[in-house]
Amino acid sequence: MWFEHAIGKEKINFLFNNELSLMDVGLESFYFHSYSTLRFHFICKKIPSSYPEKWDKEKFNSLSLVFNLGEVLSFESKGNKVGFICTPDVVTHKDKSSISIFSDDLIINCEAKFLTIEGITPYIDERWD
Repeated sequence: MWFEHAIGKEKINFLFNNELSLMDVGLESFYFHSYSTLRFHFICKKIPSSYPEKWDKEKFNSLSLVFNLGEVLSFESKGNKVGFICTPDVVTHKDKSSISIFSDDLIINCEAKFLTIEGITPYIDERWD
């Protein structure tokens, strides 16, 4: 599981019964900010089979996922575009986490001391209706 050693993994455990795929997600944005933190925002089209019952009251066709890689050890990026579908390779360990994204539009490689799941919320993506 890509989130096995992530800070905040309890969100995935509780909300989705340990199921959240990063296959074919939309990369909406990323930015490098304060104290060497790289933040990612993805739109996940594949909704887990188990999700909070209260979400049934809301209309949604995807999930918004935001996570940070903190205390970045290395970072490289080459490209000119976000807003595309990809399958990022995210790995978490007790002492290090990483993400790699390879597409025609953007290449990202980042290694950091930890990964923090900031938020997962229901989302309406107009492209997928």
